Amino acid sequence: MDENNYSKFGQYNISEKLDLQLPKTEIHMTRKEDQRLAYYRKNSINQEIRKSIPQSNQNVQLELCPILPLHLPSKITHDLIFLRLTESIFVEKKSTINFIIQFPIEIGIFIINSKDGSKQLFDCFTCEPMHSRFALYGTSENGKLCMYSKVDLLGNNDVNSYIFAKMKVTMINELDQGVFVKKLVFPITDYTIYYDEKSSEVHIDDIEGVIKLDVHKEIIKISKVDYVSKNKDLKQVSYSSTKDNKPFVMDKGFD
Repeated sequence: MDENNYSKFGQYNISEKLDLQLPKTEIHMTRKEDQRLAYYRKNSINQEIRKSIPQSNQNVQLELCPILPLHLPSKITHDLIFLRLTESIFVEKKSTINFIIQFPIEIGIFIINSKDGSKQLFDCFTCEPMHSRFALYGTSENGKLCMYSKVDLLGNNDVNSYIFAKMKVTMINELDQGVFVKKLVFPITDYTIYYDEKSSEVHIDDIEGVIKLDVHKEIIKISKVDYVSKNKDLKQVSYSSTKDNKPFVMDKGFD
């Protein structure tokens, strides 16, 4: 299906029926005779998911939006993500570079409360089942379990609708020699996703990595950098009200 025919992110009002189409995913909501709203989703591996909203005799409002990859296949990673780049990035000594990478997303359906406008996550899924994987950063004895995705570098006009967001990476090499970077590991709970209701454009907060020597070992300190959008109309999806920007230290290798 052409991308222009996919359902756009944003809010929908449901009276009797709603049909949504996304890559490898179809969603249908239908009002039954007993006034409940029946929900049906066929996912990317042809599994069928059925839910319902009983005694729903009024219009229901929902939001379809990108969310952080925290939920699938299960939430057991302490919010860490492991991004393996498809190509190593060489950072020259005493230099700073910038590049854009893919960042995997899940998609959430939120029910909006008619009384106070609060949102409740009703369903979540991914249009790319290969995102729902785990990896260990470090050794089997003391490594950290992470959500895992293999990602590409992007050009300014590259699009990965419904599967990836765009993330800007800044690497600052303080060492006296050049290094290769092919792994990025960091917690993501405090990161905000930004999306355009009129399209499938999705961004996420940027990251900055400082490559340095620490007790005779090369490390990367990774910090979140707030995404500054030129488009003030972008909607935001966030999970945390805190602004904990404490760097995460990659001390178990980054190539």
